[in-house]
Amino acid sequence: MGLLSFMVPVYVAEVTPKNLRGGFTTVHQLMICCGVSLTYLIGAFLNWRILALIGIIPCSAQVLSLPFIPESPRWLAKVGHLAGNENSL
Repeated sequence: MGLLSFMVPVYVAEVTPKNLRGGFTTVHQLMICCGVSLTYLIGAFLNWRILALIGIIPCSAQVLSLPFIPESPRWLAKVGHLAGNENSL
């Protein structure tokens, strides 16, 4: 949770246009707070094992969607793909 709270806003800030960066990083933090609160509320009524199984669903969706996310401009510049880097800034 701590690693994602650091890494995702950095990636989102690199990929999104300047006028949308603040909104996207704010929504990320808001969704973390909503997810933790929802897990707390559901956990009050369900067994922890069932709660863990429910938690596998969003994790699986993220793992399956990883190959489809775009590369960050910083990584493209580091690897030497400057043509792709210019279009994404």
